[in-house]
Amino acid sequence: EGSAGLAGFMKCVVQVSRAEIGPNNHLRSLNPHIDMDGFDAVMVTESSLAARHDSAQIGVSSYGFGGTNAHAEAWGRNIYTSRGALSIDDNKEAKKLLRMPMIHQVVIKGDDFRNWETSGPHPGKVGQSYKIHADTDGNVVFKPIDEDLEDWGEDFALRGTWNDWQVEPLEAHESIDGLWVGKATIGQSGVERFQIIADEDEEKIYYPATERCGSMATEIWGPDCQEVTGRAWLLKGKPGAEFRIEFFQRKARKSVFWLAV
Repeated sequence: EGSAGLAGFMKCVVQVSRAEIGPNNHLRSLNPHIDMDGFDAVMVTESSLAARHDSAQIGVSSYGFGGTNAHAEAWGRNIYTSRGALSIDDNKEAKKLLRMPMIHQVVIKGDDFRNWETSGPHPGKVGQSYKIHADTDGNVVFKPIDEDLEDWGEDFALRGTWNDWQVEPLEAHESIDGLWVGKATIGQSGVERFQIIADEDEEKIYYPATERCGSMATEIWGPDCQEVTGRAWLLKGKPGAEFRIEFFQRKARKSVFWLAV
């Protein structure tokens, strides 16, 4: 009884690591007294694919004898079977994508697909960043980002909810090149949001790839336009608590870090 829920969750972990749904053990026939009509469920009797993609999400509910109910969700990538991304030859897949009919133009130059030219994102150039522009007619333009020519900004500042999104300059670290430091104070709500702005230019905003982001590991986007109501980092703490915020930027390499002080 004490570990029944854990056993169910471990089964979820096993299933998502293969992106498959495991069968119900010992299920041979359904109880004729159970009415399945109108019940949106499938009694799985053999292993089946959970999704066409490389990952899956599976949940489990547990109802304790003492009245405690719990539900847990597991998400993971396929890391065991041949359908997983780890077993895919990236070079072959990239060349296959370039040969497929698409909107973007591809100029084939030699046998090495990495030398081919394309008007869209190049799957053979790992790590290449692009600026994407889409117009109202559905035309999409991909422009490779040249780190040496990109305007990353010279001076940086914070803007956040604690001061109604006013610009507060960050101080350059005295010994670490590219590191900028600032502070934020948590208000009565216990939650504050912030972004990084370069050169006090509304078109040079650095922000996380997800909304209301509380993770320092999330990819950083920008510099470009981003409304204050859009994507921003999230600070949580007791009212009056102070946080030290660090922003590191050297061309395309950038990071955000914060800690309570």
